[in-house]
Amino acid sequence: MRWTRDLLAGKRTLIVALSMMSVFLSCRSRSDDQTASELDGSWLSTCRSRTDQLGTNYFEVNALTFSGSTMTSSIRSYSDATCKTELTDKPILTGVSGYSTGDFTPGAGGARKFDSQLETLTITLTTDAYVSLYNGTNGTSPPVCGGGFVKNQPKALTLASCASSDALRSEFAPRYDIFKVSGSLLYFGYMGASGSSSDGSSDSKRPAALDPSYYTKI
Repeated sequence: MRWTRDLLAGKRTLIVALSMMSVFLSCRSRSDDQTASELDGSWLSTCRSRTDQLGTNYFEVNALTFSGSTMTSSIRSYSDATCKTELTDKPILTGVSGYSTGDFTPGAGGARKFDSQLETLTITLTTDAYVSLYNGTNGTSPPVCGGGFVKNQPKALTLASCASSDALRSEFAPRYDIFKVSGSLLYFGYMGASGSSSDGSSDSKRPAALDPSYYTKI
């Protein structure tokens, strides 16, 4: 689900948020786990600073919606630090993931396990510059998951859409996180850099502390 919260920071995380992801994508939780009813409903992240693949600074908000064992993430971009003026030129990212929750994790302030996996990522590009970037026709990078992007037309990506060599393929890997609901606030784990001991790539690399950023119930 991490993708839903950290997506447009680089080409590898186009999507994470939004993450994871969420962004995010509909897969099913494992049968030996459960979903948390306290997560049901919609949550909105704080306004966060980002830099996109073209080197432009901007701000974003990630909206998460939980229903049953499905999590939907939608990332929107803004020009101001209060996230009031939406940017219409940034990619619009929507992801659907399956998720499950587990036992309390020791030393994490009452947080519980949160496992998720992105299954579908829908990307809508609204400018020629991003279409060229994602299709690999700008001469600086290969196409994203085979390309085929068309301006203002949503394109749904899945694990099968992305070749093993595609950087975006890693976004569809399982994520091992933690979460905590405190009143109307939702916190997730503080993810370390890729390859670190807390990057969420396996159960043994699950974050041990909560990220101070949060989502508010709406």
